[in-house]
Amino acid sequence: MSPLEQGPTGSKKKLIELAAPKRNFSLGESIPIGVRYTNVTTAAMEFRDPKKTWEVQLTLGETDLPFGRILRDVAGGKLSWSVEDAEKVVLAPGAKHSFEYDAGKRWPEHFLPGLNLLQVKDLTDDNETVLSNPIEIRVEYSAATFPALLGILGDEAATVEGKTFAEQWVKRVYPEFKTVEGARAWWENNGAGPEVAAALAKINGEAAKP
Repeated sequence: MSPLEQGPTGSKKKLIELAAPKRNFSLGESIPIGVRYTNVTTAAMEFRDPKKTWEVQLTLGETDLPFGRILRDVAGGKLSWSVEDAEKVVLAPGAKHSFEYDAGKRWPEHFLPGLNLLQVKDLTDDNETVLSNPIEIRVEYSAATFPALLGILGDEAATVEGKTFAEQWVKRVYPEFKTVEGARAWWENNGAGPEVAAALAKINGEAAKP
């Protein structure tokens, strides 16, 4: 993990810092980020694990993506929803709590080619909203993207939104897409060819335009 960038939030209680191990990523692949909380008070602080808290969000452009999950359960023919349990974190004055998160795996449909501005937003205190430093990453349609998208389509745990996203971007290069197996065979035969290279360059060129 690269050093965290400093980013004062104006909070009198906690400082949140956001970092990424690199700044260039392939569409559909992992996008790991690191988040660090620091207790800047002179007293011990207790809060829910931000990695599992609904009110702690990753802001991507104008979209807020909650880290905590809403769980779906069907029992006795009845559908119910619940918020993911979050363990308590206790920080002494000046102490830090850090965690890593694969934002690309959790929300692949929100990371599109081009520049993506990220920031952590903490809404757990009604009296103030705490923001991390913003960071900017670039996503591109690379040679690693097509296999990654097929991986999402073949993943039983992938969300409907993730699979819809993956299919849309597979078809940008392979409009005849019907099955994952067929697309994988097509990629093995054509992925390194000049036509595919031109298609990827066109996608990334359009994403780079202001």
